[in-house]
Amino acid sequence: MTQPSATIIGAGIAGMSAAAFLQREGYRVTVIDRLPPGEGCSFGNAGGLAFAEVVPTVHARMLLKVPGWLMDPLGPLTIRWSYLPKVLPWLMALARNSLPGRVKTITAARADLALRVISDFETLLKPAGAADLIRYQDTLRVYDSEAQYQAEAPERAAKNALGFATPRLSGGEARELEPALGPNVQCAAFHGGWYFVTNPERVVKSIAAEVVRNGGTIIADEVVSLSREGARVSHLLLKETGLHQVETLVICAGAYSHLLARQLGEDFPLEAERGYHIVLPDPGVSLSRSITYARTPGAATPMEMGLRLAGTDEFAGLDAPPDYRRADALWTHFKRVLPDLRAPGADATRWMGRRPGTPDSLPVIGRSGTASNVWYGFGHGHMGLTWGPSTGRLLSEMMTGHNSNIDLTPFRPGRFA
Repeated sequence: MTQPSATIIGAGIAGMSAAAFLQREGYRVTVIDRLPPGEGCSFGNAGGLAFAEVVPTVHARMLLKVPGWLMDPLGPLTIRWSYLPKVLPWLMALARNSLPGRVKTITAARADLALRVISDFETLLKPAGAADLIRYQDTLRVYDSEAQYQAEAPERAAKNALGFATPRLSGGEARELEPALGPNVQCAAFHGGWYFVTNPERVVKSIAAEVVRNGGTIIADEVVSLSREGARVSHLLLKETGLHQVETLVICAGAYSHLLARQLGEDFPLEAERGYHIVLPDPGVSLSRSITYARTPGAATPMEMGLRLAGTDEFAGLDAPPDYRRADALWTHFKRVLPDLRAPGADATRWMGRRPGTPDSLPVIGRSGTASNVWYGFGHGHMGLTWGPSTGRLLSEMMTGHNSNIDLTPFRPGRFA
């Protein structure tokens, strides 16, 4: 019997996870990306395995904060005004998905994706000898006022109803856990399930190395175009190496995925939700876990390379130059609750990445509607690292005819038609 083969476009966490799980199902896999594994958007995230973050990023109460955020060019959300006409339809769809009925449906689907996040990570990292990258301490959310805490009661109630416990701590109890927290922290709560990894890039590179050890191939090249024969994609044209024959194609190209899908006649509402980070190799404070601060979206995570402050949401398209003032603003925000946090020195590093966001805060997972041998796994927004391995597993199950443990309908590619 001939061994089946799959070509995966994208060497981030979703693409490499798809390759690893397909190998387990007997596939010969080839991964193509212009960047080395883990050096795209997977490189610079906050490191969170945020499986309890089941409520979508944007909901009705969050929308009330948006006008104020937009008035601050370095606030947690910004839109470059020249880009507004292009992003406006996506934002309107996002607003429709923030209505209570939609939020309830989306929350249930995100909770389904949460079921095997940690086990899927362990399935991939243990054979790769990298399971020690996972830290199992739940992230702490801190508040500098009682009003902040009470404002998030609905999100905590939604988590609690799904089995994610979010116990409250006093400010003193929070400082016992994390002495670096300042006296203005009035209270805190656990997220209910938000572990972290100490090096997201090394997570992906470890999975990639195991894929190669098991006979997989990784090609450093850029996909220029897709060629079809009837209802199937037959070849890819690569920028440097020319034609690459395809038996089965999996598109996990992050924020660029919709550009490839467009060549197949499918139009996905995908936006680059640009996030930033700054890494402080010598931060002056020590944390045992990741923390988030209710005043502004983002996380401070202790990693191998130092303390990483990551967050913000910028809409400016794929190609606009970075505004690294947004990375420095993260230091300003977290300085409020980490008073001994040292100012960025010459050794601090800054980064910008393009999160692939859909207006319903759910990824696209499933078979193309126009090409029978093409499958999609993209659109994870702020949850790419968290959901990447599970996306790879779900794709491998779908492609091999295995029954999934969840309802995949909310993630179907055709839902935007």
